[in-house]
Amino acid sequence: MSSIDAHCDSSIGGIKRILIAQRSDVTGVTLDSTTGIITAITMAQTKKFQQWLFRRNTGSYTSTATGDPTTGNNGVTTEVSLQFSKAEAQKRLEIQSVINADCVLIIEDMYGQFLYLGYDQEVTITNAVMQSGTAKTDLNGFTLTFTDESIELPYFVDGEIIDALVAE
Repeated sequence: MSSIDAHCDSSIGGIKRILIAQRSDVTGVTLDSTTGIITAITMAQTKKFQQWLFRRNTGSYTSTATGDPTTGNNGVTTEVSLQFSKAEAQKRLEIQSVINADCVLIIEDMYGQFLYLGYDQEVTITNAVMQSGTAKTDLNGFTLTFTDESIELPYFVDGEIIDALVAE
């Protein structure tokens, strides 16, 4: 263990985008055990992560570690909440395909840092809502929750490897 320095810097919440792929398309993940940062991700030939974009202030993640002192078991649940405006057929098809798939996610936060979900096992959609809204200012679109069950908090990913992983 080592110390954590206190910072008085301001911080910005939220996430910019997610990158999503089928777990079976990821053939290797290299984790630097010293830094705890993923330094390489290998994909099956021709496979890439797909980029999902959404309106600002409509995406977030929360990682919660829990433990049971009687069994000595620990785990981390990470939930990613996303909102997509405008319910339309193309979005519905893509969301439905992910509901039926085992995925991995890379989250980009507002600082340009990347987190990998799906290291221990697949990430799944645990809640999907398609809604019309009632008032003119209500959401017409989709609200999704992805859930990752893991042994540890999500690993950071070296930002230098991201561009090569994403479909154009």
